[in-house]
Amino acid sequence: MRHLLRAAALAALALHPATPALAQSGSGGKNKAEHLDKPYVVMISFDGFRHDYVDRVETPNFDRVARAGVRADGLIPIFPSKTFPNHYAIATGMYAENHGLIDNSFWDPEFQARYALGDRATVEDGRWYGGEPIWVTAETQGIVAATYFFVGSEAPVSGVRPSYYHIYDASIPNEARVDQVIEWLRLPEAERPHLVMLYFSDVDNAGHTHGPDAAEVDEAVRAVDRALGRLLDGIESLPIRDRIHVILVSDHGMAALDTARAERLDAFVDLEGVRIFGNGPYATLWVGDSARVEAIRAALAAGLKHARVYRRDEIPERYRYKGSRRVGDLLVLAEPGWQVYASNGRAWSGGTHGYDPVSPLMHGIFFAMGPSIRAGVRIPAFENVHVYPLVAHLLGLRPNPAVDGRLDVLRPILR
Repeated sequence: MRHLLRAAALAALALHPATPALAQSGSGGKNKAEHLDKPYVVMISFDGFRHDYVDRVETPNFDRVARAGVRADGLIPIFPSKTFPNHYAIATGMYAENHGLIDNSFWDPEFQARYALGDRATVEDGRWYGGEPIWVTAETQGIVAATYFFVGSEAPVSGVRPSYYHIYDASIPNEARVDQVIEWLRLPEAERPHLVMLYFSDVDNAGHTHGPDAAEVDEAVRAVDRALGRLLDGIESLPIRDRIHVILVSDHGMAALDTARAERLDAFVDLEGVRIFGNGPYATLWVGDSARVEAIRAALAAGLKHARVYRRDEIPERYRYKGSRRVGDLLVLAEPGWQVYASNGRAWSGGTHGYDPVSPLMHGIFFAMGPSIRAGVRIPAFENVHVYPLVAHLLGLRPNPAVDGRLDVLRPILR
């Protein structure tokens, strides 16, 4: 995420990693007796970690997981290939049109309000979140869950938060986050979370600032590999180590940007009074008047050389996007490596994501190991909505029946 919240901005909401919030939750912070012997899942998300980074940088700890378990050729994001939609897709097993987080920032015409990742009021407001995140599935079935900065976990989704969670604070070092996870896994078995979800932003930050091919990205990859090693070593020290599954994911990849590869929307048509969300890989336009929608669509389609323009009803079905009321009248989608912007934004350098998920540049990572996972297996890339049913299966949970993901996609990796 380009814009990160600082602790000073959170005031009384900020939480020290040694004292995470204990939420009012479905489990009440206690595992039901029938769950005490079940396995554990620790999922770590590495924001912006493109699938090929592990092949160009020495990553002994990612390799360690691959040898002991499974590596995919890539993890395919949902559309749009942005941070909030895809973390929430991993959590819920749903495409954007079903889970509701269609972007990092968007307009809801029913609420007459704007959601934004930097707005604490919306981030912590459960009405914005559809679907059933895996921590809600766990908590409502009597399993304690814990999250350290996972999208959606700061809000009461269907009235439920994880038993343990943290308000986002980018200043907390990765080492402290890892140590908190190990502390959670050392709790007495009644309070010990069987689901733990953790988040690192280093690679995404470096990719946005310097571009995906920069030495700074390589160093960020090494840094999170060290953090992963600290986590794996901590898990190895636990009496329950043989019952823990470790799953590594990322939300999307990264493409290089150049300000010379940019097209300005209002160079082709007057956009006065149009509500515009996003710039870079795509933009969504709220126009209102149907005649003007068509006039703007026609003008942009004629003028833009490196972007496609869709009315809401024209958006390709495979994006599983247009079914949400939060999608604007027009979607302008640039070719990978190109960008679009209007006078309310600007062209960027460095790197970005948000393009068509079929582009390998947008693909993330998937690794997994544990007692139920086959060892030394390489599988083709797959869509990230299939992670939720896998985690539900590993924890012995009844999955939300409305999910888009299917366990059958990942059943071959199971012992």
